[in-house]
Amino acid sequence: MAKNGHTLIKGVRGKVIDKIVIDNDGEYIEVDIRFKDSDSLGIQLSAQMTVERADLLGWKKGNSRVKKELL
Repeated sequence: MAKNGHTLIKGVRGKVIDKIVIDNDGEYIEVDIRFKDSDSLGIQLSAQMTVERADLLGWKKGNSRVKKELL
C-alpha cells in the first residue's frame, strides 16, 4: 500500500487502454479495464465500495482467464 493510503496495482504500467466496462449485477460492481494487448484488469467492488479483488485477465475469443491475482 502506498503511503497515502492508495493501493498500487503492479503489472499494468505502460499498457494501453482499449475500453472500460462497468457491470453492476446488484451484489457487486465489476470494473473491467481492457487493454489493447488482450489483457484486462478486473476489479470487483462490494456494495460498500471496498475492493474485494483485482485480477489481471487474459482474453481470447471472448473468454477470460486469470493470469495473476493482484489483490
